[in-house]
Amino acid sequence: MLTNLLHGLTALGNGPALAYLVGGSIVGVILGVLPGVGGLVMLSIVLSLINHINLTGTLCLFLAVNAASYFSASITSILLNTPSHPEAFAVTFDGFPMAQRGEAGRALGISATSTCIGGLIGCVFLVGFIQIINVLPLLFHPPEYVALITIAMLLVGTLGTDAASKALISAGLGLILSTIGASPVTGSFRFTMSATGLYGGISLVALALGAFAIPQMVLVFGTASAVARQDMMGNEMDSIDAIELQRGFGKQVVGGLLETFRHWFALTRAALIGVVCGVIPGIGGFAANFLSYGVAQQSSKHRDLFGSGIPEGIIAPEGSSLAKEAGGMVPVIGLGIPGGVGNALLLAALSIKGIQVGFGFSKAYPVLPYEMTWIIALGGLIGTASGLLAAPFLARVTKVRGPILVPFVFALAVVGPFVATTSFFAVMEVLVFGVIGFALRRLRYSLASFVIGLVLGPTLEDNIFLTHNVFPGVSFLERPLTSVLFALGILAMVLKTRQLRQGVIKARRDLEEKQKELTSAERAQGLRELERKRNPYPLLGVVCSISMFVFSGLYTWYGATKYNLQAALMPVIVGSVVALAALWRLPFEIQALVRHNGERKLPPGEAPPSTVLEPAEVGAIDAEGQRYLNEGQRYLNALAEPKSPVLSASVVVEPPGGPVGGAVSMPPIVDRSWGRCGSYTREVVAFLWFAGVTLAAWLLGFAWGIGLFCLAYGLFAMKRIFPKWHARLIFGMVAAGVMAGLAYEMLHLLHLTFTPAL
Repeated sequence: MLTNLLHGLTALGNGPALAYLVGGSIVGVILGVLPGVGGLVMLSIVLSLINHINLTGTLCLFLAVNAASYFSASITSILLNTPSHPEAFAVTFDGFPMAQRGEAGRALGISATSTCIGGLIGCVFLVGFIQIINVLPLLFHPPEYVALITIAMLLVGTLGTDAASKALISAGLGLILSTIGASPVTGSFRFTMSATGLYGGISLVALALGAFAIPQMVLVFGTASAVARQDMMGNEMDSIDAIELQRGFGKQVVGGLLETFRHWFALTRAALIGVVCGVIPGIGGFAANFLSYGVAQQSSKHRDLFGSGIPEGIIAPEGSSLAKEAGGMVPVIGLGIPGGVGNALLLAALSIKGIQVGFGFSKAYPVLPYEMTWIIALGGLIGTASGLLAAPFLARVTKVRGPILVPFVFALAVVGPFVATTSFFAVMEVLVFGVIGFALRRLRYSLASFVIGLVLGPTLEDNIFLTHNVFPGVSFLERPLTSVLFALGILAMVLKTRQLRQGVIKARRDLEEKQKELTSAERAQGLRELERKRNPYPLLGVVCSISMFVFSGLYTWYGATKYNLQAALMPVIVGSVVALAALWRLPFEIQALVRHNGERKLPPGEAPPSTVLEPAEVGAIDAEGQRYLNEGQRYLNALAEPKSPVLSASVVVEPPGGPVGGAVSMPPIVDRSWGRCGSYTREVVAFLWFAGVTLAAWLLGFAWGIGLFCLAYGLFAMKRIFPKWHARLIFGMVAAGVMAGLAYEMLHLLHLTFTPAL
C-alpha cells in the first residue's frame, strides 16, 4: 500500500501533471462561484478535450475542477446568500448571517478549513477502502448489479425532480439512447437508421455538452442579468447586496481557521457522514450536507442558535462536502457505479481512455486509485487556498452578466465535439441534445438520471442478459442479496414519493396559515399560484408526456420486431417501462393544463390587472433613463408575476405625488412579450444563435465560422448590456479573436482538418 501510495504521488510530480492539477483547481475555483455555470458545464467541456490528454492529465483536470469548486460555491453562499452548487444550500443558514454581522472573513475561514480538512479525512478513509475494494465485485453477481444500477439511477434522479415517475422516465430515456449503435451482447447495429454517425453510439461528449452547457447558457441568456441574481436553473431571483469585506479580513480568516480546529469533533463527524453518504450510490452531496447539518443541530447544546450564524452551522455541511466526493470514488472504482453526474462523466472519461472500472480495476491499475486520492486531496487544498486569497475578486465575478459568457461556451461547444470525435455529426448531436436537455430541465426531469442511464446502459444490458440466461424467470429473486437490494430500492422510492407528496401538502398548509385573514377567493387564488409554480409549463408537459409515450412505444415495437431476442431484450424492457411511466404522468399533466387554461379566462369586460410602481422605484427609473427602456422590466418581476406564458398585465408608472400631483406625466408601459418579461423569446433566440454558430462552422470552417459568430453576437445580441455600438463592436472583436484563435490552435496542434461546405 505505501509503495503504491508513494507512486501515486510521484506520478503527479512531472510538469504537465502539475500544470493540469493547478490549472484545473484554479478553473474550478473561478467557475465554481458562478451559479449553474461552473461544475458540470466545465466538466462537459473538459470531456471534449481528453482524447488528446494523457490519463494522468485527464484525472487531474476532472477531479481537480470538481474538488476545487466546492469551497468557491460557498463563497457566494456566505457573501450573497446565493448557493452555486446544491451542496452549498446548507451553508447559507449560518454563513450568511455571520457575514451580515461583519464577520465574512471568519465565515470564509471556517468554510475553507472545514472543506479542506473534511476532504483530507475522506481521502484517508478512501485509502482504507481501497484495501478491500477487490472484494466488492465478488459480492455482486449480475442480478445484484442490475439492482444497484437501477437504485443508483432512480435515487440520483429523485434528488432533482418533483415526482418519482420523472426520475424513472429520465433514466429510461438515457438507457434508450444507450442502445443506439452496436449491441454489447451480439455486436449487431441497432436503431442507427443507416446513419454512419450513429454506428459508434451516442457521443458522450455531445450528450454532456447538450444536456448541461447549452441549456444553462440559454437560461442565462433569457434572464440577461448578473449570474449572482440567477439560481441554478437560470431563473432570475431578487437581487441581494453583496456583503462588503471590511478591514481586517485577513485577521478574520486566520481566526476562522483556528476556530475550526476547536470544533474538531464536529468536523470529524461531518466528514464521516460525508464518506458514508458518498459510498452509498445515489445518496448525493445534497443529502449528505443536509444530513450532517441536521445531526449537528440535534446533537448540539446550542441547537437554538443554529441559523443565527454559529461556527458549527458552517462546519457541519462544509466538512461533508468534499469528504462525500472521496467516498463516492469507492462505488466508482470498485463497482463502476456513479453516485452523481460528476462521477458519471468521470466514468465516461475513463471509458474514452479505455479504462474499465469495476472487477479487476485495482489489480490492473494498482497505482491509479491512489493517484486519484492524491488529486482529490491536493485539488481541495489548492482550491481552498486560492479561493481564500481570491475571495474579494471572486465576489465581484458574480456580477458578470450571463450573456457575456454565452459566445465563449457556445464556441467551445461547437469545436469540442469535433476535437473529441473528428466528426461534425457530433456537433449536430449537441444541438439536438441541447433542445432535449432544455425541455427536460424546464419540466424538472432529472438530467442526472438521463446521463447516468446513457453511461451505464451497456453495463446494465450485459447484466440483464446474463441474469436472463443464468437465472430464468424470477429465480434471481431467490438470491438473498438481490432480494434485499430490490426491496431497499422499492422502499426508497416509496419513501421518496411520500416525501414529495408531504412537501406539497406542507406548502399548502403553510400558505393557508399565512392567508387566514384573507377571503376564500384570495386563498383559492394563492393555492392556484402555488400549483402554477409547481407546474409552470403545463402545455409543454402534456406534449412531452405524449411524445415520450409515442416514442417509447414505437421504440419497443421496432426493437421487438427487427432484432432477435438477445438484441431486443433491453429495448423491450426499457421501452415498456418508459411508455408506462409516461402514460402514468399524462393525466396529471392534462389536469394541470386544464386548471391553467381555466385561470387564463377573464370574465367579459374585465381588463388585465395593472401594477403601480412605488415612488422609490420611479426614482430609480428616472435616474436610469434609457436603461429602463432596455431592461427595466426585470424590476417588475417581484411585483407582478404573469399568470400565463404571455405577460398581458398593463404596467402603469406613476411619478412621485401621484398621477395628478406629479411634475411629469408618464404614459403606461405595456409589456406583451412572450414569457416573463420576454425571457422565452430570448431563450428561443439563444437556440437560434447556437444553430447559427453550428451552421457557420459547417459552411466556413471552425475558425472563420466561430469568429464571424462572435462578432455578430457582440454587435446584435449585447444591446441590453452594452447600449453603445462601439462597446459592442469591441466586445465582438475581442471574443472573435480569442475564440477563433483558440479553435484554430486546437485543430492545428492536434493535426485535425475540417473541410468547410463552402
